[in-house]
Amino acid sequence: FFLWRVCHFVDTEMLWLCLESPITFDPNSAQSNLSFSDELTCVQYGCRQSVPDNPERCVNRVCVLGTPGFSSGRHSWTVDVGQGRNWYIGVARESIQRKNTVFLDPNEGFWVIGQTSGDSYWAQTPNRTSLVVKQKPERITVELDYGKGKVVFINNTDMTIMHTFRDKFTEKIFPYFSPGLYEKGKISSPIIICAQTINISME
Repeated sequence: FFLWRVCHFVDTEMLWLCLESPITFDPNSAQSNLSFSDELTCVQYGCRQSVPDNPERCVNRVCVLGTPGFSSGRHSWTVDVGQGRNWYIGVARESIQRKNTVFLDPNEGFWVIGQTSGDSYWAQTPNRTSLVVKQKPERITVELDYGKGKVVFINNTDMTIMHTFRDKFTEKIFPYFSPGLYEKGKISSPIIICAQTINISME
């Protein structure tokens, strides 16, 4: 897993090449069965842990929010879902119900897509929208444009747009992740926030 920032100096070009995660998981918001890498860039379902029931913690849904949250601007991050067959990713508003189970759709403050049972991909709209996916995505980029109220999901395998949500945001928006529970009797695959390469010139 990548650290928050790892840099290497390229002498011939006077350039720093930095790998940096644009967001990390917020363990204070995580359901108690989720465990994390030390860098807070990898999450997986596992054994229930003893954690405080703080106000921001999600209880009845296996999920975790990312940090930071956003109240303006354009932002993007890439998520590695690997060979996972049961997951949800996207964004959620700050005021979502964290202690009670609600529908996973924009009316409740969730703008997410997911894969269920390994074969079906869905956008969690009020009536649930089936997504046509030609190539299985292993990495998906989430693009958030707060001002335009737009969330775009891009399949990095073939660079196609999987789905676009359009809405109006009125409060802080956070990245949302759920690695699912079990896949064919086995613990579900992890979800990883990918590092991004940033070039910093030394001239």
